[in-house]
Amino acid sequence: MSTPTTKNVLVMEFNDATGKLRSIRVTDPKPDLTAEVVEAAMDVINNLNAFKTISGEGPASIKGAKTVQTVTSNFDIVVN
Repeated sequence: MSTPTTKNVLVMEFNDATGKLRSIRVTDPKPDLTAEVVEAAMDVINNLNAFKTISGEGPASIKGAKTVQTVTSNFDIVVN
């Protein structure tokens, strides 16, 4: 088995004006991020109307944010 690799992702979730879940993912976020910093970034994104619907409805509402950590280990398989 190969050496495991770890991937961290910040997932910021919004609900658009129609209630549909929209997400922005940031790979390798700074490990010392605080909830306040993430919320401020989400406010900026929301104020830019990033999730405005085709019919012009907006802005979105902030649903939440989380970090997701994935550990991947590959099997060493030889194919003949």
